[in-house]
Amino acid sequence: MDRDTNPPVGVSPAVPAPAGKIRQTWIDQARWAAIVLVVAGHAAGLLRSSSGLALMVSNFVYMFHIPVLILLAGWGARHAEANGRNLMRIWWQLLLPYLLFQVVAFGVNYRFEGTVPSWVFAEQTFGLWFLVALAAWRLAGPWFRGLRGAVPVAVVLSLLAGMSPDIGGFLSLSRVFIFLPLFVAGPWIVERVAEWRAHRPMRLAGAAVLAAGALVVAAQGKGFWRRPFLGNAGYEVLNLNSLEGMLVRLVVLGVGAAMATGFMLVLPGSPGAPSRVGSWVAEAGRHTMYPYLLHLPMLTIVGASTLVHAGPPTLRTLVFLAASVAFCVLTVSRPVRFLTQVLVEPHNLVQATKRLRHA
Repeated sequence: MDRDTNPPVGVSPAVPAPAGKIRQTWIDQARWAAIVLVVAGHAAGLLRSSSGLALMVSNFVYMFHIPVLILLAGWGARHAEANGRNLMRIWWQLLLPYLLFQVVAFGVNYRFEGTVPSWVFAEQTFGLWFLVALAAWRLAGPWFRGLRGAVPVAVVLSLLAGMSPDIGGFLSLSRVFIFLPLFVAGPWIVERVAEWRAHRPMRLAGAAVLAAGALVVAAQGKGFWRRPFLGNAGYEVLNLNSLEGMLVRLVVLGVGAAMATGFMLVLPGSPGAPSRVGSWVAEAGRHTMYPYLLHLPMLTIVGASTLVHAGPPTLRTLVFLAASVAFCVLTVSRPVRFLTQVLVEPHNLVQATKRLRHA
């Protein structure tokens, strides 16, 4: 999900059933935290050229915000089957919202950036690649679950895909292959995190991993090489030979998985003691499609305004980050969900209409 280079969500339970409900709660909370991370990272991305703080925040977030979403998405799809019901869910939950917001993006980009709509749906406008990639992963997931050595096979496919200079934004194929190992490994990693969160040393280790990533970003400053973490470029585009590209891609996958794991480990919350705030965050985590999809046209609108140049750079960055959190809170509220569900969750509206007809 990068705006700068392209202007513009089956492992057996490891704990008893009651703890499974607690684990589901923290996973919903993690989804919420992850989507806030995405929106904040994109907001900081608007200020990368004018604020050192925004540059560091953006670089840091881009190291692992996509892996967090993919690991959680892989866990959520761990029981999906290769049948017609799964296909219909993919259509209603992912592909139809993608088509609708692609049209929205065409209109918003034309109005605020003067970009003539291409009316091409095989190439995604900013941020929408994730829906297409998630649809592909959900289709492939059931087949990988029945494959021995599924993660190593996915890693091999990821490495080989980078050798093709022709794999890019078409149907999000570049990112589909690059991040496939994270989706396949998602169930196992998330299950391990669920166990590790109960141990303080593991949480401290997660914090140490994130701190190390932050130190790397701070030390390299403007020299930090962010492009490989975006997942939208093959080795040739990165000016790497095949061996160098594979090594870089392995580092990207390893760092992304490690930092995503660290992020999930350091999230607050204790089993068996849900707070009012924790309950709200868990509920918000069930509606993350709203801040994810609604922030995309909003970024275009803000990016075309004078807000990106208003005030001192550091203060402007802090305001943008705070506004990102507020935006995520607002967009999961019931009034906003009611007004926008026809675009974000059209399947819910269809189901509600059917219930009214049969009432």
